[in-house]
Amino acid sequence: MMIRITFIERTEGRIAMGSYVSLFGQVSAPILLACLLGFLYQHYKKPDARTMADVSLFVLSPCLIVSALAESELQGSIFLDILVFTLIQTALCWAASAGIGRLFRFDLASRRAMDLTTLFANSNNYGLPLLLLAFGTTGLAIGVTNVVLHIVLVNTLGMYLASRTAFQPKQAIRQIAKTPLLYASIAGVIIFVLQIRLPSDLMEGLKLVGSAYPALVLLILGMQLRKTNWRHSWRKEIWISLGLRIVIVPLLSWITIRLIGLHGLTASVLFVQSSMPSAINSVMLMEKYGATKIWWPSTSR
Repeated sequence: MMIRITFIERTEGRIAMGSYVSLFGQVSAPILLACLLGFLYQHYKKPDARTMADVSLFVLSPCLIVSALAESELQGSIFLDILVFTLIQTALCWAASAGIGRLFRFDLASRRAMDLTTLFANSNNYGLPLLLLAFGTTGLAIGVTNVVLHIVLVNTLGMYLASRTAFQPKQAIRQIAKTPLLYASIAGVIIFVLQIRLPSDLMEGLKLVGSAYPALVLLILGMQLRKTNWRHSWRKEIWISLGLRIVIVPLLSWITIRLIGLHGLTASVLFVQSSMPSAINSVMLMEKYGATKIWWPSTSR
């Protein structure tokens, strides 16, 4: 009997390991392919990455936000929990990044770049498939809402932080006011709260355009990797930022969960999402406002 139980446990263990390996391939292969294509595109064609970032910010992300909120079926109380967690956790991470930046006396541009990599997690490309495996479709629905809120924050607060390397505070706020994402977010929240049903043709169009957002951001990441001078990239700011993202951010996420009294599936999903690696969207904003020249020295002249 013991031999049979041991055999079954080992078999189930191999099946589980095989599932994880398969999932890793399913998640990583498309991301690596998109980055590779962006790398090759930059190598052979030298495209204008800032124009591509503009398309992502002003066209693709607003469509993604509206379509995702319009289709969301979460209860209002869960949506509020996700919103409160996201805001408090982001504030704590921002405070930690700002404190570390001043402690080490980094210049303004380095502090802003470190803020971007610390505050925003890659909750989409890596986070959502992981949630689907671990928590099923219910956990995925919570994760999608968190992703939407993160995209809003990246393209509002993130845009403010990135543009502060080139503009004064009032000018940076004007940059945010010019982006359609702000108004798309307001429209999406209204649609979600009032349970407005958009025409199916309009929804399909929004989803078609919005679904291109992750792919374009990954292409921009690959292009930036091609332009990076790796010999000069291992700076103290980068290592400290990695430490914040890997160690401090999960700790602050756990503190936030305990602080607002979350539990169960919602708490688990939000902890996993917020503990993902740095968001690829941060690269897009750095590219648009020139922060990559300071954070990742380029080989181009």
